[in-house]
Formats: sequence, structure tokens, C-alpha cells
Amino acid sequence: MSEAHWDLSTAQAEESDAIIRRFYGILRQEVLEGNPHLDAEPQNRLRSHYPVMNQPERYPAPLVTTIYAQRRGPLVRAILEQREPRVFDAGCGYGSESFLFAALGAKVLAVDLEEERMVIARRRQRYYEEIFQRPLDIDFQARDLNLYDPELRHLSLTWMGSVLAVLPDQDGFFRRLFDATRPGGRVTISDMNLLNPLFLLKEWRRRRHMASQSPEMAEAMDFASMFWRRGRRGALYYVSTDGSGTESEMLDDSQFFWHRTLGELFRRSGFAPQPPTFSGFVPPLPGGLGPSFLEKLLAVTPLLRYGAYFYNMTALRPVSADDPGAP
Repeated sequence: MSEAHWDLSTAQAEESDAIIRRFYGILRQEVLEGNPHLDAEPQNRLRSHYPVMNQPERYPAPLVTTIYAQRRGPLVRAILEQREPRVFDAGCGYGSESFLFAALGAKVLAVDLEEERMVIARRRQRYYEEIFQRPLDIDFQARDLNLYDPELRHLSLTWMGSVLAVLPDQDGFFRRLFDATRPGGRVTISDMNLLNPLFLLKEWRRRRHMASQSPEMAEAMDFASMFWRRGRRGALYYVSTDGSGTESEMLDDSQFFWHRTLGELFRRSGFAPQPPTFSGFVPPLPGGLGPSFLEKLLAVTPLLRYGAYFYNMTALRPVSADDPGAP
């Protein structure tokens, strides 16, 4: 972004796509050019968290921006439609989306497992408050989502970006989330799509490689059961051993989803799933606006859209006659 500040009152009147594109420009500038409130080591950690930004020759900025906007569009629209939005950023990483949500007027609860990420996120907050010229209402907490019951209640929106697959107790998390969500509130999940042939092959190879490091994982791992979600309720973890049998790291048999299996999880928890959206069709090739145009075209093409690399799926907490204010 060339301008020093973002006029929030003007941004809120724009289309959600334009809002997200402007925010991504600010984020990209912070990552690549530096945040004055971060020392070298935290800045390097932040930069390594966004490897795509560091390879513009392989991942053209217009294409990456388009995919980013498609994945965050439903969130921005939901926040702008809500009165007094309360947002749970579950697995917030370094807090980037939390800054976007809070800039749009939401009260944000942002949770991640790693305390060091939360320290960096709190330092980054000052940078975004200077840009947006207002305080941002964000509560950063280092907590384990597998056990966490959101302290912020009456949530209007929960966002999970590439986090759900690694939770061991996915059903338990959604039961707690349902209780914390206001009637008519929503949860949006964005992750890699198991129906994408490229991701499916990469994940299968990744698991085969890990199985070679753990006899227990090799014996228990069942890729077909993970795909169809038969007998699975979350990620499983195994101990990796080196040649001498020394424990070194945990290997993850993550529970990824596609829209059908995620819909089943939503329904079992009481949420009502909505039709999915998809993004990430175009391979990373150099080019200007051409790949971005093709990306938007394939996102609305019947059948072909189901093979995208990413999916977004939203579910609503139904409104019942017993809810306060219900007709």
C-alpha cells in the first residue's frame, strides 16, 4: 500500500472484495518491508509464515490476492451484516485476520496454541492500530483448542483457516462452539480440499513418508477411512523414532475434510451447513491478470469447481422459537 493510513469509514462502504484486497496489500507490505515494532527474529518468523509472498516470480501477486479475497470474502460480509459482531479467530497464528476483523468493528477473541505467536501478534497490533487510526478490540490468548471453551459468548462468527484438520477432538470442539454461538451466528472453515487431485496425492505421499518413520503409524494409518471419515473423529499423533529408537517428534495423521464429510460434522454438532465455495484452481504460473480472471471463472463453473485446492464452508446455528427475540 502506498498510502500511510486506511480510512476505515470509506473502506466499510466498499465491496467486501475491495476491503480484503486493500487489507492484503497492507499485510504484504508489513511482511516484505518490515514492521517497525518487531525485532529481526520475530520479523523473520512472520515472513517465513507467508512463503508465497516471498516467491512473486512463482506466485504472482494478483493471483494470490484473488485467492486470499475469495477465502475471506464470506467473513467480511458476515461481519458487516452483524450488529455488534463478536468473532472467534480459532487458531489465529500471528493474528493477521484478527486485525482485519477488528478493523471492521468486531470484538475479537484470537486463540493459538503457541505463546510466542501471541507475543508477536500483540506487538503487531500496534502497527495496525496506527494504520487504522483506532484501537482494535482483540484478546490474544495462548490456549489448546482441543480443550478450550470460548470465553467470549454469543459469538456471531468463528473463523478457522487450515486449523480444524489437526484437532484430535473435532466433535468436542464443535459441541463447545455451538454452545458459545448466538442463534443465527455462523462458523466458517477454510482448508485444503481432499477432492483436489494435487492435494490428495501430496497428502498420501506425506503420510507414506511418515509411516516409514513409525511402525505404529504404518499399522494404524488408513487413508481411505480418513477420506470417507469412517470411524474417525479427529487427528491422530504418533511418535517418530530414528534408527536407534530415540523419540524425536510427533507425526500427525490429520483429519482433513471435503464438503460432504465436513457437512456431516456440522450437522452432528447442531449447525446447519451451507453450500461450499471453492478457490485455488489456477496453477502458480507467471502472469498478470489472466490467471486471476481464470480463477474467478472456474470458481463458478459447475463440477469443475469441486476440484479446487481450497474450500470454504459455512454453517449457521439455527434460530428456534425459544431463542430471545425469535418471532
